[in-house]
Amino acid sequence: MGQDSRRPVTILVEALRWRRHHRLALLGALAVVTAACTSAGGGITTVAPAVDAPSTTHAPLTTTSEPAPSTSVAAGRSGELQSFVEDWSVANDPVGVAAAVLFPDGELWLGAAGLADRETALAVAPTDRFEIASITKTFMATLTLRLVEEAVIDLDDPIAGFLPDFPAADEITVRMLLGHRAGIFDPTPILVTDQFGPPDPNKVFTPEELLTATAAETPTYPPGSRHEYTNAGYWVLAAVLETATGTDTASLLDAYVTGPMGLADTLLFDASLPEVEVVNAYKDLDLDGDEDPMGTAPLPGLVTPAWTAGGMISTAADLVTFLDGLFAGNLLTEASLDEMTDTANGGGTYAMGIYQSSGRWGHDGGIAGYLSAVFHDTGTGVTVAVLTNRFGPDAPQADALAPRLAAVANQLADS
Repeated sequence: MGQDSRRPVTILVEALRWRRHHRLALLGALAVVTAACTSAGGGITTVAPAVDAPSTTHAPLTTTSEPAPSTSVAAGRSGELQSFVEDWSVANDPVGVAAAVLFPDGELWLGAAGLADRETALAVAPTDRFEIASITKTFMATLTLRLVEEAVIDLDDPIAGFLPDFPAADEITVRMLLGHRAGIFDPTPILVTDQFGPPDPNKVFTPEELLTATAAETPTYPPGSRHEYTNAGYWVLAAVLETATGTDTASLLDAYVTGPMGLADTLLFDASLPEVEVVNAYKDLDLDGDEDPMGTAPLPGLVTPAWTAGGMISTAADLVTFLDGLFAGNLLTEASLDEMTDTANGGGTYAMGIYQSSGRWGHDGGIAGYLSAVFHDTGTGVTVAVLTNRFGPDAPQADALAPRLAAVANQLADS
């Protein structure tokens, strides 16, 4: 759907007052997953930005991005990587796996193993689109720091300047949202629950509903006092960015991140979009103990509750291109990247929308049917992405394969 059909999300005083008086009733209603697409209290209405906003038309980011990497990988490299992924797939049964390795010399390897559909024995293709879940947070953090560079917002801006009636808005900053240090109440376990039976896969959760549920409670701890990973903070972050710019998040991502990097297969899912195809995935949808095929169209009831915390779709090739470009300086300045990877902004090994593991920076993700991981090795320059299409208690983890694939790729890069 075109940009003119979308609208920025802001929060009205009246809606917040209603929520504070009726939050218990609201949460009880949200716990029951229904097919109706209504928001509490008559819905959240779009209003003018709370601060002076720049033009809603943004020129694409000027960048010195490298050309798209070559897919002509040396035969030795390609054979070893493909054999490794195939062996892992046979041993672990992810149903299927798509993977990519981008070497520091610009060579791109794409591979796949296993199935997209068990019934028809359709193989997974290396170029298939997958839902990438919380890797979305890395895209959102990159977008935010681009807007910081353009002085649209500041990391230490209290969100009161954008969402003045959000709980504790004077105490919560953009930096805290990015680093999961804001204490934002996260209603995800209430919105997406099977305690009352199988969730409705066709229900569409609107951004207004997500923000309404988040604003229904005060922070769960004093803002800035600790790090606690949540989805809701990234919903509030999106509302801040949309209010500051007067532009919807999907368009901002297109203008500042995916467009400049040429990521043609990467998008933020919106249930109003025309047909978006993803690889079929497997999860126990009806809670009968057996894994069910999810089909090749994203299920709104399972994707829209993630929104800007986990609602993006991409390919293995796009993911390695994005993360390699991020660390190559094609999206952010060196100072901004240093800020993004400073764990003092988050907690433990987590910084802002990205975390460190064994010398590699990246993010993993899990959403109904899909597991994903993408990491960049700052020592060797190798970037890897792994996407799988099975989700369940015994599903092999993509973030377990990614470092092993990176180790093989590092050896090949050295040779």
